[in-house]
Amino acid sequence: MTAARPRPRATDEKPRSRRGRPSKQETARRGDARQLLLDAAHEAMIAKDSVDVSVMEIAERAGQSPAVVQYHFGGKDGLLRALMRRGTDRSVAQLTELAGLDMPADRKLAAHIRGLVNAYYQAPYVNALFRHLSDLAPEGETEAVFREFSQPIVRFYEKVLAQGVAEGLFREVSVMHLYMLIVGASDHIFARRKSLPVLFGVETMDDVQRRSYSDFLTDMVLTSLRP
Repeated sequence: MTAARPRPRATDEKPRSRRGRPSKQETARRGDARQLLLDAAHEAMIAKDSVDVSVMEIAERAGQSPAVVQYHFGGKDGLLRALMRRGTDRSVAQLTELAGLDMPADRKLAAHIRGLVNAYYQAPYVNALFRHLSDLAPEGETEAVFREFSQPIVRFYEKVLAQGVAEGLFREVSVMHLYMLIVGASDHIFARRKSLPVLFGVETMDDVQRRSYSDFLTDMVLTSLRP
């Protein structure tokens, strides 16, 4: 008579997952965490009116562990660079599309100015973040930051100015001057929005104020470019 085989003991341990490529569900969760962290950094900088936000603040706002920031971005600076790149990639795609449209140069430039003002309205920290990233760049890499985040706008201005001059809509002006005028004016009113109640009695920079300022700036720039 043979001995009965011992029955396997019950266990509460979950079976170990196989090593290898992550599942679709795990990939989705990781992607969600990355997006949550980017959105949280965006919201934290707007709330503090500063790019000086900690990893802990961002992680808590996203409902994530600080270690997740390290996992996805290699640290705070990597997260801030990814946030800047998210907005820049979208802007570059829009500029490329706008430059290729079959329309007069003044309409292209007007559309760009209104879009840029809206971008700073949505993310008033952008120029401060750009300065932060360029200051932090290792020696020899500062130029790469400028090329990635600023050069696409400069190239667009070169093209639209040349087109406008050829169409008889614009006089010849310095691309550098135009860049400083449009980018500086688009940024400053939102970056210094805390001064508006004190200086002008404007309590909030709402969408009505944004549209009014956008129309004003567009008209001023186009008027200054006329032959």
